[in-house]
Amino acid sequence: MRRTKAEAEQTREAVLAAAIEVFLERGVTRATLEQIASAAGVTRGAVYWHFRDKQEIFTALERRANMPNEEFGDRLKARLATHNDLDPLRELTDAIREGLQAFETHPERPRILTILWLRCEYSEDMLPVVTRQREADLALQKLFGSVIGLAAARGRLAPALSPELAARALLLLVNGSVLDWLRAPGQSELTENTMPMVAGFLEAIRAPKTQTTVDQKHTTSEQSYDK
Repeated sequence: MRRTKAEAEQTREAVLAAAIEVFLERGVTRATLEQIASAAGVTRGAVYWHFRDKQEIFTALERRANMPNEEFGDRLKARLATHNDLDPLRELTDAIREGLQAFETHPERPRILTILWLRCEYSEDMLPVVTRQREADLALQKLFGSVIGLAAARGRLAPALSPELAARALLLLVNGSVLDWLRAPGQSELTENTMPMVAGFLEAIRAPKTQTTVDQKHTTSEQSYDK
């Protein structure tokens, strides 16, 4: 009997949900497809219908965890490109707060990231996963760098720190805070504890108001001269 598309998708979701539970309990290396199939209430053949092997299941979960970061980055860049009068550092602060709140309240993403960061023994066959995680981190760092670089171009970044170095520091701050929260679930509020540090860091790299005013006047003079 042929399954409908909705039934097939329901089975796939059941397998992914079961994989989260099994990976959390046993770790990725010790988990087996038989255990995942049993937890999902399906046959091993049903698992193979959707996923070639355990690594493909893991990859699907990894993509699900990282995709919201890409979406939040696209929205932030579009907003800054549309509104030239916005303060990039303030917009970045608000976007990180929004991202942390969404992550903290999401029923699934913290569990997936716990698997990726704390329940995964990265053996040789998992090296592609390590590479993709590194790429995801670099993409987030690049986003931070582009926004901080825009702040520098608008005269709103203190000269002591380059956009690249500031972006790296911000990535480590955010990732470190998330990792600390995952290690002690339920003991603290992620957004509440992290945002004062994020906001404080972004304020610390902001150009003094006097310097910002001078730079803006200089930019205005240059534009007037060009005309």
